[in-house]
Amino acid sequence: MRKGYKKFSRFGLMGFAILVSFLPIFNPLQIFTSLQNYSFDSFQRILPREVYSEDPVVIIDIDDRSLAMIGQWPWSRDQLANLTNQAYASAVLGFDIMFAESDRTNPQNLITSYSLNETLARELSALPSNDELFAEAINNHGTVVLGQALNNKDNKKPFEAKFGLVTQGDEPKQFITNYLGAQNNIQLLNKSAAGIGSMSIGNNEAIVRQLPTFERVENQLVPSLALEMTRVAVGASTFQIKSSNASSEEAYGAQTGINHIKLGPLTIPTTPEGNVWVYYTPTKNIPAVSAADVISGAIPPEFFEGKVALVGTSAAGLLDLRSTPAEKNIPGVTIIAQFIQQIFANEFLQRPDWLFGAEFLAGLSLAVLITLSIQALGPIGGLSVLVVGSGGIVTSSYYFFKSKLFLVDPISPLIISLSVYIAVTFFNFLFTELERSRVRGAFSQYLSPEMVNRLAESSESLVLGGERKEMTFLFSDIRGFTKISEQYKDDPEALTQLINQLLTVLSNSILDHGGTIDKYMGDCIMAFWNAPTDQQDHRQLAIQAAHSMNEALDQFNNEAKVELDFKLEIGIGINSGNCIVGNMGSDKRFDYTVLGDAVNLASRLESQSSNYGLHMILGENTYINDSPFTIIEIDKIAVKGKSNAETIYTCLKPENKWTQELMEKHKAFLSKYRNQSWESANLLIDELISSPNELNLYYKHMRARIEEYITNPPSADWEGVYVATNK
Repeated sequence: MRKGYKKFSRFGLMGFAILVSFLPIFNPLQIFTSLQNYSFDSFQRILPREVYSEDPVVIIDIDDRSLAMIGQWPWSRDQLANLTNQAYASAVLGFDIMFAESDRTNPQNLITSYSLNETLARELSALPSNDELFAEAINNHGTVVLGQALNNKDNKKPFEAKFGLVTQGDEPKQFITNYLGAQNNIQLLNKSAAGIGSMSIGNNEAIVRQLPTFERVENQLVPSLALEMTRVAVGASTFQIKSSNASSEEAYGAQTGINHIKLGPLTIPTTPEGNVWVYYTPTKNIPAVSAADVISGAIPPEFFEGKVALVGTSAAGLLDLRSTPAEKNIPGVTIIAQFIQQIFANEFLQRPDWLFGAEFLAGLSLAVLITLSIQALGPIGGLSVLVVGSGGIVTSSYYFFKSKLFLVDPISPLIISLSVYIAVTFFNFLFTELERSRVRGAFSQYLSPEMVNRLAESSESLVLGGERKEMTFLFSDIRGFTKISEQYKDDPEALTQLINQLLTVLSNSILDHGGTIDKYMGDCIMAFWNAPTDQQDHRQLAIQAAHSMNEALDQFNNEAKVELDFKLEIGIGINSGNCIVGNMGSDKRFDYTVLGDAVNLASRLESQSSNYGLHMILGENTYINDSPFTIIEIDKIAVKGKSNAETIYTCLKPENKWTQELMEKHKAFLSKYRNQSWESANLLIDELISSPNELNLYYKHMRARIEEYITNPPSADWEGVYVATNK
């Protein structure tokens, strides 16, 4: 049963560890997505992207200074035409701005808005509109890309595509975000532009980590502003989208979706949804010039030669602020610029298909190792594996990010491993406690609480072997048990009940004073102190237990006197000394017990207690000089089976305190007795018996022995040692 229980807990914990390892696959409440993003953000803050001196991207910033110099937004489009003309040398000029309506400052609008005389109205009507000036500037530049906004409110269709498209593999539209409509620029401007791109920045997430390469309105694909500007800059006419091929790749478990986009010599790896992880650099590293300086000519046109110029705004009042993994509240135009920068630098953050499987295996392997380590080495061993494994995962993730720009998630495996460590440690503790409870329940009826706790704490207590220790031993026996048994010869059940009740009362006194009950031998109890746990006052505890046993016996006799026609009495022998204590027996059956001469002497002393008429006899090694009890020497005896004499004592009840006079008379009696002064010894016995005390039976016993010595005197060199003839 025990083996099966442990086997169940071992495999149960292993199954739990494996089950927890699958959590990232199910990703409840998107917890692991959040943890993953946090780890990727941390890597970008630690190792931001470098910007190279030959980087072509520059921002023409409609900043607060520009608004102060030129006026509030929107500006008249002749100003934007001027800006476009000043940047004519740029490889591409993109506008992160929508022009959905005609310019309100067109000359024609002034005619309808104000009451002008006929001459002035005729002159104004002959002037070109600001929209025409802007369209002409766009057309003259030749490589201007305008933005458009996709939405789910309007039902307007996007413009006619200005790019070609080649697809490989699955139809990419099924993987790309769909919108219901699009808000476009006025047709005049759209027709003049070399390209039109979507200005979307993420999916309205608080932190922009990815940008779409393509979006769609129904069946029409719309490139992002950054991607369209790149196409125009490199002079390409066609995008090539490579998607998965379900018919051939499902068999290999490959992730379905878009793989990459090719644009001339450039290859742009994407997520399955067609997004690109933006690898950020601090915004201060992105070159920017004020739009006011461009319009005024403070920035010479030659500055833009070969540049990828992007017009946008950083003015706080225009509300185009976003947050990235590296920074908070930065202009949205800088995010698009970062996307273009990394395309030209050919530096892309990637998560290949195999990474998720590798992360899962890392978490699973570490979880299994932690579980095995906890079961084999305990919580400290499991913690060591957790620390080393976690360090390896974090180091590997950092290495792959730095050397390969791979986004390897270290957090999910660590959370899995930590969860497994905490849970397995808890359940291991729980199973251990259940096992201990089982051991306690199985052995509490046979062993002392201390011994049960030792067995429950460590299986080392369940192997053969022993240790040398000084201990105190107690033997207790019911006097006249044979005669009592005869009275119950027709009712052995009643005798068993009586003995069990008495042994329970006596055992409780032993256990209450820290004793360990070794065994019951019929009506006899064997107990010891100072094992399995150390007890410095083991002699004192044994004596206290003996007194408590006598008090409990008196109470038992008083409560049972109606049912019994006799009084139960016990004799107690106590001795201290060195012995071997431990598990004794065979490898199939053994007991936690003691072996040694001191144990045998305690048993012999208990047998002599009835001869002396005493409730308790102590060996000389149990004698305590400064005991709170009154301990009195009673004899020197060589018990049966031993040749050496032992000085023995008795301990009076706590309430009995002898006077100094009485104690001196007792010592004088022992001296006369050992000097063979029989007459003087008997006179002292008469005086001691006349003084009420609990040693009257002892003195009567000694008087009878003296009478025998008078008849059969001992040898002249006799030292007062009585040689016992019975056990």
